[in-house]
Amino acid sequence: MSTSFAINCNLFLTDSLSFGQGISDITGFSQDDKEFAIVGLVNDLIAIVDISDPYNANEITRIANVNPNTWRDIKYWDRHVYIGTEAEDGVKVVSVDDPDNPILVYTITDFTNSHNIHIDADGFLYVVGASEHDIWIYDLSIPSSPEFVGSWDGEYLHDLEVYNNKIYGAGIYTGHFYIIDVSDKTNPETILSHFTGIEGVSTHDCAVTYDEQYLLTADERSGGYIKIWDISDYDNINLVSEYMTHPDHSVHNVYIRPETNLAIISYYVDGTRVLDISDPTNPVEVGYFDTSDLTGLYDGNWGTYAYLPSGYIISSDRANGLFIFESPLTNTSLEWSDCSTLPGDVNFDEEVNIYDIVKIINFILTDSNFTEMQINIADLNQDSVIDILDLVLIINYILE
Repeated sequence: MSTSFAINCNLFLTDSLSFGQGISDITGFSQDDKEFAIVGLVNDLIAIVDISDPYNANEITRIANVNPNTWRDIKYWDRHVYIGTEAEDGVKVVSVDDPDNPILVYTITDFTNSHNIHIDADGFLYVVGASEHDIWIYDLSIPSSPEFVGSWDGEYLHDLEVYNNKIYGAGIYTGHFYIIDVSDKTNPETILSHFTGIEGVSTHDCAVTYDEQYLLTADERSGGYIKIWDISDYDNINLVSEYMTHPDHSVHNVYIRPETNLAIISYYVDGTRVLDISDPTNPVEVGYFDTSDLTGLYDGNWGTYAYLPSGYIISSDRANGLFIFESPLTNTSLEWSDCSTLPGDVNFDEEVNIYDIVKIINFILTDSNFTEMQINIADLNQDSVIDILDLVLIINYILE
């Protein structure tokens, strides 16, 4: 879907930060009138980055670790950070009461490793991909001392979201999603499971709309993509739409920004993607930023965090580090728009050709009137200047 120069639409990089090693997932939090990103590291454990000034990200500390691992999943609750991993490290609990001086205060050792963790709005921690139980549930009333309160067993779940006392879980190895009632945390009850259409490795993640009428699932595999399901009637679940960037690429994780109709997606080599799902039967891509030039199926954007109060979106690229994005969520002078328009196509004829080059040259030489949208489309390298560098990119694209 993306071209060599089509790196962004309606998402604008404010700052980025590398860590000298591979990274995995990301989370964010707001505390004491500041905002922070926490990035999972492969060799070390985590890095804590002050992003209160999104144009000047500052790594304030990192925690070393003796067990390198590709997978780290990180969540925040009440001045504490919880770190799951597929290394034999349990789930570590770190106090970030002073983010400059984080302190390891506890380790859950009921299992050796896990794949993913989630914390719901009521302060319960859910762990999946661990031994013995398919879901472990902990009460975080005392954040520094999680209390085991219940479990669920049905099949291995790869990831999950919990909303309104329901687990929405992804059974990656069977291609099913689950809805599980956890009103009673000591006794979760399965409401339903639904086959998403692909046998074997597929359903990796899911996100429910805030009215709980629709569920988005993400298939992690070659050609894996987003599916949107009407779940308003549990006895009549229907696939209503799909979203794919490229038939050989894979989506990773999907989230829904609170109080919006926006799905924020980490899409590996296709970067961070934003879908307008106001009409779930017709999702529209309204934003993207390609974080990587690599081409491996699982290269690029691993995770994204869509919930910072400021509206800034933060994403983790496995090789390139932390990315911070401005968007219409943070800048009222910007607007979400359909990103199906080709970068460089300033005359909107659905082709990038010599006519676009002529219009851009005229703009450069005469400062002829361009709309804000045309300026954004013409500024291919997103340096806020339309010049010869943009022309070189468009000419290379045409020649390719």
